[in-house]
Amino acid sequence: MGSFVDDGMPTSREDWPAGVLEALEPFTQGDVVGCPDLVFHGAPFAPITRTSRSYAEDADTAIPVMVDPDDLPPWALVTSGTCDLAEADAPVPRKPFVQVAPIVDLSDAHPGDQKLIKSNRFGYLLHIPLLSDIRPGLWVADLRIEYPVEKSWLATQSRYRGWATEREQMIVGQAVARQRQRPAMGRVFIEHVILPTRGWLGELRKGQRELADKVDREIPEWAVEVDSRLDPKRVAIVLLSQDCDPSDDVQQWWRETVERLREHASTAGASLTIIGPRFERLDRLPVSEYRKLTALDSPHSKFSNE
Repeated sequence: MGSFVDDGMPTSREDWPAGVLEALEPFTQGDVVGCPDLVFHGAPFAPITRTSRSYAEDADTAIPVMVDPDDLPPWALVTSGTCDLAEADAPVPRKPFVQVAPIVDLSDAHPGDQKLIKSNRFGYLLHIPLLSDIRPGLWVADLRIEYPVEKSWLATQSRYRGWATEREQMIVGQAVARQRQRPAMGRVFIEHVILPTRGWLGELRKGQRELADKVDREIPEWAVEVDSRLDPKRVAIVLLSQDCDPSDDVQQWWRETVERLREHASTAGASLTIIGPRFERLDRLPVSEYRKLTALDSPHSKFSNE
C-alpha cells in the first residue's frame, strides 16, 4: 500500500507536467518567491494565535484556518534542499512538494532585538539582507512555520535573491539544520547553566556594549561535554572560536562567568559539577574531539525543549 502522496504521481520524468522540472532547475534552497496563501489547523475554541482567534465566533471544533490576506507577507523562503527541487539526479522524481517559510517585516522590533536579528541570534529567525533593497524593512524568514507547495506552483514563481553570494546563502541550510538538530538538554542544565549565562550576557550588553560585541564575535558558538544530556551530573564547558584565539578580556569574562555558574549551582544545591572553561579553535580542533562534544551553537540560542 502506497502513501497518499504517491497517488497519481508521474511514473517517469517524461510524465511530469511539461516544463515543470526544467523550470525548477535554476531554483536553489534560499531563493525567495511570492508567499502563497497560508493555511494551518487551529483550535479556535482555544486559540493561540490571532488567526485562530478570528475564527472563534464561527467554529467550536479544530478546523483549517487561513491567514488573513491582509496579514500575508509578500514573500516566502524556499527551505527545501536544492537537490530536492528539480531532482536532477533521480531517474524518477518522487518528491512532489517543496517547503517554504513566510518572510515577515520586523522593522518595528526593539532596536536591541533588531541588532540580534541581523546577527541571526534568534534561532528561528533568519535575516534576508537583500530584500530591503526591493522594499524597505527588516525582512526575516520565520522558521517556526514551513508550508508545503506543489512543485508545479513553485515552477511558475519569480525568483529573488536574498543574499549576494552562494556562500552567504548557505546560511539557509545551516539555519534549517539547527532547527532540526539542536539538542534537548535537561532542566538542571537549562536552569543552572544556560539561563544564568543568558542573563549575564544581557547584563553585559547593557553595561559594556563593546565587550558584549567582542564576546559575541569572538565566541560564535560553544559546546559541552556531558555525561548525560537529559540528566547531567558533570558538564565541561568549551568555548569555540573560528581561526584566532579570543582576546584576553573575552577569555577573562568567560572564566569569571563559569566560576559564577559553579557558585550559582552550589548555592542552589544542584548536583551538577561544572568544569572549564576550555577554549578551542575550530581550525585546530580535531574532528574526533569535536564529535565528543554537544555543540550548542550561539550562547543566545535556545534548545529544542525550552
